[in-house]
Amino acid sequence: MGIRVSDAIENLREELKLAQEKGKNQDLQFNVVSIEVELEVIAEEEIGASGKVNWWIFGGAVDTKGKEASKHKLKLVLQGQHGPIPVAQTLSERPE
Repeated sequence: MGIRVSDAIENLREELKLAQEKGKNQDLQFNVVSIEVELEVIAEEEIGASGKVNWWIFGGAVDTKGKEASKHKLKLVLQGQHGPIPVAQTLSERPE
């Protein structure tokens, strides 16, 4: 099995937190404004009633036997923020 995209992003988050912790007493520090990540991923549809699509980072260990799968490039631009992110309002919830 490959690495799920969600696991890769969580690992990236932990690595960035570790880097921040290691650099807190350094003379030169960096502020993360945005993070660009480009991944080759497999969109894998499970055949059956669920019709669920799984996203895996592309690698030789992804087993797609008995499943519909296609390869894609996924580019994410992430902006760092501390604390909870407010839930975005949908158009129907916005005041007129």
